[in-house]
Amino acid sequence: MISQLDSLYTEELYKTTSRVIVVISKPWNEVSEDDRTVLSKMLVAVKLSLASIQIVTRKEFSITDLSAFNPSRVLAFGSLVKSPAKMYEHFTIDGVSLITAEPLEKLDDAKKKALWLALKQMFGI
Repeated sequence: MISQLDSLYTEELYKTTSRVIVVISKPWNEVSEDDRTVLSKMLVAVKLSLASIQIVTRKEFSITDLSAFNPSRVLAFGSLVKSPAKMYEHFTIDGVSLITAEPLEKLDDAKKKALWLALKQMFGI
């Protein structure tokens, strides 16, 4: 009887995938509609949506702080990363891809272009 049970469920039915985490420095309900639209357009450009990501509010964080979310990629807007990081550049910390930028409301056209270059590198576009 035990040998039948050993082969009953052989595939992984509940494999959780890693997520894209967006870290913002203020609560989501304080983010303006225009800034939400900017974020949404960025996500659509890399084939994601607001529904497919996890938004986390932190003034500062480390990749370890986010480990419970199992992130593969982190986009931080206005949040300080507790490790050396250059803004608007894609880099990896402990196997997690990371891009840091200023708060959404401070992104002008030049900063959006720099961010887009980093996003293309992060998502392989």
